Amino acid sequence: MKKQNGFTLIEIMISLLLGLIVLGSTISIYVNTVGSSSDTIKSARLNYDLESLMTLMINDIKRSGYWGGAIIGSDGRTNPFTTAATNINIPVTTSCILYSYDANSDGRLTPTDLTDDVDANEYYGFKLVNNTLSMRKTGTTTNSADCSDGEWEEFVDGSQLTITALTFSFVPMDVNGNGNFSDAIDLSATSRCLNVTTDTVTNAVACAGAVAGDNIAQKRVVNIQLSGRLTSDASITKTLRGTVEVRNSRLFTQ
Repeated sequence: MKKQNGFTLIEIMISLLLGLIVLGSTISIYVNTVGSSSDTIKSARLNYDLESLMTLMINDIKRSGYWGGAIIGSDGRTNPFTTAATNINIPVTTSCILYSYDANSDGRLTPTDLTDDVDANEYYGFKLVNNTLSMRKTGTTTNSADCSDGEWEEFVDGSQLTITALTFSFVPMDVNGNGNFSDAIDLSATSRCLNVTTDTVTNAVACAGAVAGDNIAQKRVVNIQLSGRLTSDASITKTLRGTVEVRNSRLFTQ
């Protein structure tokens, strides 16, 4: 009878060890791939959510000062949506912006009767409150120093997205949302004032240097910085920056 040869105990142990090494490597690669894919999906979701919020704010702020009464022959200085009480405003908190525009294009700011809800609510805004964004539904002024004027409604699902920072500015900002104009990657857009009477231009939000009777054309620019993270994973973060040039310049007499 022919003798049969088998594996020794040492050979079996070595084979098992090599098999475990290969299996461990395969599992490790699989886990890393799944983890990387999960992070990619989470990051893509965060990017989509923040970009949607930024687009919403940019498109609405861009309408600030729109007036349905701006027809041929009209005087832009009489625009009721660019007065001191309706002009676009960023309070000292900088995490809030207030503005107004003629939503129904009827040329009026105030309602003609108590049933005219649209004209009564043509004040808008955005602000950061408790790590979420709120949108203003009603109001009476844009000069509210603490952005408490009117009714506000949250429009971000806090269980999915946490907003960590929001900054608005009429002047350039650095990556930290500060007015550091020397930073190479500043949001460099700035608001400008043209004094039509003296034919001078200044990069000053308050249109400094004008005297009583001067006619002013003010180009308003808003820089925005928005930061957020996934509520379920604080390691997935994103910061977006955008610039809005308001379509309607403010015309007024000093």
